[in-house]
Amino acid sequence: MTARWTALLLAFALLLPLGAAPARAESETGTSGVEAEAEPAGGEIEEIPEDPDGTLSFENLDRRMMAHYYPILSLQESIDDLEGRDYEWREDYLRTSINSLSGYQWIIATMSPLGTESSAYQSMQTQYDRMRSEFDDIRDGKTQQEDEDALRQYRNAQNQAVFAGETLYIALLDMLANNEALTRQIAQLDRTVRELELRFELGQVPELTVAQAKSGRAQAISGQKTLEMNINAYLLQLKSMVGAELDTPLSLGALPAVTQEQLDAMDLTADLKQAMEASYELFDAKKQLDDFRVNTYEKVIDSIGTYEKYFEVSQVTHALQAMQYGYDNTLLNYELNFRALFAQVGDCAQILEAKRTALETQESSYAVSQLKYEQGNISANALADAKDELDAARSAVSAAERELFSKYRSYCWAVEYGILNG
Repeated sequence: MTARWTALLLAFALLLPLGAAPARAESETGTSGVEAEAEPAGGEIEEIPEDPDGTLSFENLDRRMMAHYYPILSLQESIDDLEGRDYEWREDYLRTSINSLSGYQWIIATMSPLGTESSAYQSMQTQYDRMRSEFDDIRDGKTQQEDEDALRQYRNAQNQAVFAGETLYIALLDMLANNEALTRQIAQLDRTVRELELRFELGQVPELTVAQAKSGRAQAISGQKTLEMNINAYLLQLKSMVGAELDTPLSLGALPAVTQEQLDAMDLTADLKQAMEASYELFDAKKQLDDFRVNTYEKVIDSIGTYEKYFEVSQVTHALQAMQYGYDNTLLNYELNFRALFAQVGDCAQILEAKRTALETQESSYAVSQLKYEQGNISANALADAKDELDAARSAVSAAERELFSKYRSYCWAVEYGILNG
């Protein structure tokens, strides 16, 4: 009889869940994901017009990544799991389970010949210790804090992924602009080669000059092919991040303009404070310092009464101070990088203004060239060269606009989410 009772009680105990609570109970109080306005990654997505087929706008980039980019979706599952946990229910569940298990242990201890030394009792004790530890961690708020820390880490990882997607988008626009510039350069070289070939026939230039021009054209064409290969590779990566078909064309929309109002709203002191509070990098560095102080340093200090601990006390004291210096250096570097980014935004703005002024000058110069051509004072090739110079000035303005947007966008990521990568 005693053996059967022991086996039956052990079976009951083994049925007690030791993992996460049933999904139904925890999902009853679960909350939605990160608010769309508060985070660029995770959570509910507000309704916005979709991009036409075969296109991708910068405004829709983050939303499409959140809906289709597998690393972000994987992180969102972890976020949903953590946000759906009901700690009050879990605490009650563990309390009931622990009390039931204690009752089974008492029966085994009194009925089994081996008492508390029996394998059944020891197996239950292992379960009891595990559940008791989980119960105490919830009551003390340790589990909740650990989950909050994990949520912050997952959300930061999502934001980093979106930031990388934006960086890739801007890089692709730069590459496409460079490809257009190469096309203009090759067209200019074509004109040069034709002119030199004609002059060679007239005996005005040596054959070597023509060969050198053709070689330069061949190098430009080769460089353009390599650039187009890289564009296709980057575009494939971007397609995979937004759920577009890999074997269909994808046209990228223009970047939003940075307004003077946005630049005027930048406040170094206030923005730096907000960025440091939002930074996961600084949060994690502080957490590591605090964990070492509590879990290592303070435990060693508490045991200072024993002689053999004196050497260890010296070690952890210096280790703690070294970690403090490392943390202070992390704070300092973050501030230095933020200040540099603030200055870079301002510099990009003034460079853009200079490029716009140069474009106005070039437009006037081209108008003069057109008039000279109409009067027969310059050749068609000279007019085409003047047009290339005008197009180059326009490209320089576009490049300056992209650079300003890139730096300003990086500044916004730093201020709003603490991400300081560029």
